[in-house]
Amino acid sequence: MTIEKVIEDCDRLKPNQYVADEKIGWLSDLDGMIKRELIDTHEGGSLILYSPYNASTALSTVLLVPNPYSDMYIKYLFAQIDFNNAEFTRYNNDMMMYNAAYTTYAQYYNRTNMPLQPNTLKF
Repeated sequence: MTIEKVIEDCDRLKPNQYVADEKIGWLSDLDGMIKRELIDTHEGGSLILYSPYNASTALSTVLLVPNPYSDMYIKYLFAQIDFNNAEFTRYNNDMMMYNAAYTTYAQYYNRTNMPLQPNTLKF
């Protein structure tokens, strides 16, 4: 899913006052966390390229999490919007939905990618 598609879907499903640059920043934070905490802990993680997104990042940039797991991005944006609007009950609901989506993806990733093995010391 691209940055543009996530923002379009978010704005269509949850109209809001936040500009695209703010949403791009939130998506950048999320992909940064996914890269560091999930992808980089598995073999081949260093081959997956990521650099933070900003206002000059092409909206056609493909995010790290593929379909059918990519709806987590929309759920994450919903949570950020509700948090920043101080709508904490909605935020909590959004985060439960996001966490479930993230956990499902993380479980898939862990099943299909070999974790990095600890170095064994030889004496």
